[in-house]
Amino acid sequence: MIKYVILMLVFLLANIQTSLARDISYGYNAHGDYVPVSIGGERVDYGYNAHGDYVPTSIGGKDIDYGYNARGDYVPTSIGGERVDYGYNARGDYVPTSIGERDIDYGYNARGNYVPTSFGDDDIGYGYNAHGDYVPTSLGGY
Repeated sequence: MIKYVILMLVFLLANIQTSLARDISYGYNAHGDYVPVSIGGERVDYGYNAHGDYVPTSIGGKDIDYGYNARGDYVPTSIGGERVDYGYNARGDYVPTSIGERDIDYGYNARGNYVPTSFGDDDIGYGYNAHGDYVPTSLGGY
């Protein structure tokens, strides 16, 4: 779950300043994981956090900071200076609930998975990437 949350936060970070959807390019990182390598033309950089986990560390030059949330989980705590807040969704999962001033809402996608469905006023669209994974593909419906 934490890997999905981190990838979702990276996706949302690329869209904080705009309501237009951006293309996500997937590829293999240095560890051989199939992950977003650019979002809207902004390069996603990966590296090791303080726990030794290989995670996204910045996108488009904006740092992703890690720390402990209220439950003691080691997670992203700010993205590009925007604070990440955590709380419980309607299913009782402890998840990111906002980035900066924009709330993250959860619901079911077309495949029946309970996932983030909107960020602020923008809907999150899902589709298949070239690797066949059902992943976030757009924000704002464009």
